[in-house]
Amino acid sequence: MDPGTLTPPRAPAPHATGSAAPRVLLLADSLGGGTGNIVLDISKRWAPEQCAARILTQAPPTARVRPGVPVECLPPLGALGFYPVAQLRRLAQVARRVRQLRPDVLHCYFFWSIMYGRALKALGLVPRLVENREDQGFNWGRHEYALLRRTAGQPDLVVCVSEAVRRTVLEREGLPPERVVVIHNGIEPGPRPRTRVRDVRNAELRRAWNIADDQPVVGMVANFNRAVKGVGYFFDAMPAIAQAVPEVRFLLLGRGPEEAALRARARELGVEAHVIFAGFQEEIGSFYDMMDLSVLTSLSEGLSMTLLESMQHGVAVVATAVGGNPELVREGETGYLVPPRDVPAFADRVVALLRDPARRAAFGAAGRRVVEEEFD
Repeated sequence: MDPGTLTPPRAPAPHATGSAAPRVLLLADSLGGGTGNIVLDISKRWAPEQCAARILTQAPPTARVRPGVPVECLPPLGALGFYPVAQLRRLAQVARRVRQLRPDVLHCYFFWSIMYGRALKALGLVPRLVENREDQGFNWGRHEYALLRRTAGQPDLVVCVSEAVRRTVLEREGLPPERVVVIHNGIEPGPRPRTRVRDVRNAELRRAWNIADDQPVVGMVANFNRAVKGVGYFFDAMPAIAQAVPEVRFLLLGRGPEEAALRARARELGVEAHVIFAGFQEEIGSFYDMMDLSVLTSLSEGLSMTLLESMQHGVAVVATAVGGNPELVREGETGYLVPPRDVPAFADRVVALLRDPARRAAFGAAGRRVVEEEFD
């Protein structure tokens, strides 16, 4: 790397009032999962006359949502993709694009993008730096938090997706409270969900996945390459649920390297016939419409897009009481909350709702109202 590539030029002057739209560059380690979907969804709403936006990512997008603004993927690092050489090369790549694009605001997602943003702010390459916190830092350790505390003076604003995430940020990162704000994740309410009556269900999709009309569906949408999603606890609860409701089917939507182990676990537990692995689905709305119940067994969350999507589709939920989940799920009103890792409590709540269609319908309708009124 040429050391001269990081020599700061004169800082660009902010746009004057009434001049061209401010230039915003969003920088992300990757665009996948819930965060990728919401960033790309929001990008469709930016009016060009209000915000000239562009997204720069270090990995090709894998999210379901298609972007509404230009997306540029940085070139792969190849054989030099090891710490700390990879990070220095990435910093040089990002600095080069920032010099060319001259953004008024750099908005960063995920750890290394945040650190690159802080370095560029310190060098005077960006006048304003905004950062996002999508979770409670479940995969950040002492090294990461030490770097964040040492550079805490650089961001102008840190956006947290829930009050729980904000509390974590204030406890661990040493940021002034006035620079840490909460903006909840949101979702487009969309059309009304399908009426949850058997004869008007998505019969074609049910037939495609070999689900009979009288078989209730408990669905989970999750990333199978993250242990923090706690999918294994869902599987541990399956035998008790299937014993109480023998016709139940467990529908899993997602992908990741843990899938093979989960399939083996289903065989080991004797519930293989009840489990359907539907993989990654580009269009997921019809699958939510097919669910009787949506579940989440995460050990940590920011503000779950899966729960938002479930509630938007009028599906009752059972989720762990972690992170921002209690800010979204109203206990006994839109669903149930259970302690993380408490398999018996989780199974009991699922069985109770499977046996009570009227309560499921009431929870689903209430969840839809919460999303429309507070999370659009």
